[in-house]
Amino acid sequence: MPNFRFEVVTGGRSNLIDEELASTDLASPKAVELAKAAASTSPDADHSESQVKVYDDAGYLIATVNFSDVLRDSPPEDLPTEEPGAMRSG
Repeated sequence: MPNFRFEVVTGGRSNLIDEELASTDLASPKAVELAKAAASTSPDADHSESQVKVYDDAGYLIATVNFSDVLRDSPPEDLPTEEPGAMRSG
């Protein structure tokens, strides 16, 4: 199985995580998962410069996930979700 290095950069600090994954296709979803987990530990912090970089065995950068992209895609938890196509009146 391929080995990947995930560099989680938040608040000017870097944390390295090595992990074996079944394929390269799983590296980006894992980076998104790590970004969400790191952002949830300090939800009020400014994550505009935070990111997760993914490197392969050879040390090549294969993906970058910006926290701002991940957080923008997540709906706020306090808002009710509705079924697709549901419309509100008023």
